[in-house]
Amino acid sequence: MLTSLFGDLGAPTTPRRGHDTPDFAATAILESSAAEVSDLGHIVDKHTSDLFVTGSPSEAIRQHLKATRADLETATRQITLFDPARMWAGSVIKALSDASGQPIERLHLRHQNTLATIALIERTALPRRVEDPLKIYHTDVREESPDAQAIPLALMESSHLTAVIVAPMPAAAVEQILATLHAATRGAHWRCPNLLFMLSTPVAQMAPRIAAMPWPPRLNVTVTTEPMTSASAVWNNILNVWNKVKTLPRWESVDGGPAGGAGEFPIKVADLDAPIAGKVAPRTAPASASPEPTVRIDTPRSTLDLTRMLRTLEQLTAVEGLLACCVIDASTGMVLGSRRSAEGEDIAIDLAAASHTEVLKAHRRAAREMGSGERIEEIIVTQGRRHHVLRTVTTHPELFLLAVLDKQHTNLALARFKVMEAEKALG
Repeated sequence: MLTSLFGDLGAPTTPRRGHDTPDFAATAILESSAAEVSDLGHIVDKHTSDLFVTGSPSEAIRQHLKATRADLETATRQITLFDPARMWAGSVIKALSDASGQPIERLHLRHQNTLATIALIERTALPRRVEDPLKIYHTDVREESPDAQAIPLALMESSHLTAVIVAPMPAAAVEQILATLHAATRGAHWRCPNLLFMLSTPVAQMAPRIAAMPWPPRLNVTVTTEPMTSASAVWNNILNVWNKVKTLPRWESVDGGPAGGAGEFPIKVADLDAPIAGKVAPRTAPASASPEPTVRIDTPRSTLDLTRMLRTLEQLTAVEGLLACCVIDASTGMVLGSRRSAEGEDIAIDLAAASHTEVLKAHRRAAREMGSGERIEEIIVTQGRRHHVLRTVTTHPELFLLAVLDKQHTNLALARFKVMEAEKALG
């Protein structure tokens, strides 16, 4: 039995009577067995494999996925990144691998006759504390043929979430991507129930266009217009959407039967009659009416001027007794920018950011429970020889400013005033 990133490769089955032989063949998997230097001086990577195909490579991938991912209820949770501009997906895969300690597995699709690379598929796993691991895929297509360009679609079709990363590009190129995806979602192979469009700021005006498209009624479409400043920012956006959609029903055909036919792709049909937690059950539509597709456009956050932020933090370091300061995303705990003095070199800013994010969340939760609708403006934590001043940013509610002060050398009242000035300057 041969294996690949996608499951077992058994011997080819005999075509059923009345059906034509497939127009492709996956002929061999070559997978190394150890990470070492061979006798010829070549580095052997056990996480890299080669798939030699004849005919249609996209159909070869579908054949791999057919047995292991036909039922999304039981299949491993899979997120596929589609990055036509090749700006972020590879970096996200690497960042997740570095953070989780999981390897990046690579599958090279090659022509059997010429050995030329058609595409490179990368995968890594992200362990979750109370959930099954997430498998994140990305395809780097190396060939311009239409069938090679369809390889990413083959991965999307059997994913639980497809994240489409739309970097700055001409409007005509975006329209072409939308047309391709729209056709794919209405194809017989499509099973992915959730589609996320991540629009960079220059193409944010395409959000209404995406929302107006006639997507299949079974498809949950989300559009975000978050600034893409780093691989972690891109992934945090994807993870935020995943946490919202992971409990939604899986792919189901309009008539309630298995999508694509029970004989070929047995799909476990979710019970759509039960209301989803946190949502209002929709009204029952007439039998002749088709359900409306779910399209959600997340309200874009106001864009933070990074140059102004860094300049403001630099000015804040002039406060006497200031050890470190930073701007933090309260939704993720990620540091967007930081500065520190020579005396603050021992401060773990990332750890402090994560800890104080939880402090702010706890205060906001307590305020909600007490029925207070007012914004939390400032929190001061005194610990040992340090003051920690948290100041939420009025013009960017998702951000807060953190200043760490030496208690023995700081005028706390003056420092608070300077932090307040810095918060206003960020707007």
